[in-house]
Amino acid sequence: MDFSIKHWGAFTRRHPSPFPVFNTNHISAKDHWVRTTFSTCNFSFILRGKGEFHRLGRIWAVEAPCVITQWPGEALEYGPSNSPSETWEELYITYPAETKPRFEATRLLDPEKPLWPIRDIEAVRAQAKALRELVSSAEPAAIADRIDRVCERMILESWLPPARREAPVGDAATVQLILAELQAGLADSSLRPEALAASHGWSPSTLRRRWSESMPDSPARTLQALRMQAACRLLVESELPVREVATRTGFADEFYFSRRFRLELGCSPRDYRRAYVLKRS
Repeated sequence: MDFSIKHWGAFTRRHPSPFPVFNTNHISAKDHWVRTTFSTCNFSFILRGKGEFHRLGRIWAVEAPCVITQWPGEALEYGPSNSPSETWEELYITYPAETKPRFEATRLLDPEKPLWPIRDIEAVRAQAKALRELVSSAEPAAIADRIDRVCERMILESWLPPARREAPVGDAATVQLILAELQAGLADSSLRPEALAASHGWSPSTLRRRWSESMPDSPARTLQALRMQAACRLLVESELPVREVATRTGFADEFYFSRRFRLELGCSPRDYRRAYVLKRS
């Protein structure tokens, strides 16, 4: 899928994305280390090979397939293993510095995880193939919008598990069982992930450790998100009073529910209902 560096920052977008790509490049056999301070926001997809990533005094082992990130003002060192014959395959995307807070806001970047494994390499490779086909265009100005979307999709796919996967086993199965129990028990205001974990023989520390291996948020944060998702659905799909929505989603106090809802969603439950409910005939 070789293609040389392509610069997209010069082209005007007809349908601007929050994430306008600056450059793209693919290196099939990278054999050198990078030691520099970047002024851009970068995602490097390591598709083959292994090496190291040095950032802020910490060293991460790099093993494909994974993504490593570089952010403005950080002095970084990274590259393939120090063997004369060792190389890695890298596809990188660079963005203007001002996109960093947008990536954080949309959780396509986790400041605590400058490196993460690609869980569905086939989905990422499908987007990489689409990118390769686009960069061969004789009229790059005409496809800059598509470049933005394909690259954003590639980053998104690097975080997501496969859309179709085998049933989880072992600890992952227990995590999914606890998750199902949380979803089924949302109306219980005393519901706690730690109590459910104890019924499966897990301590709170074991729960946190096993949960983080397959879930993006902590158990407590996941429960809060489930409650808010259920509340949003009830507000839009039913005519239940707000106090009843609160009760059914595990909030004994309507006023506390309203405060939490505003904190999470940026508006009151009633305003949310007015904004999204479909007019009933």
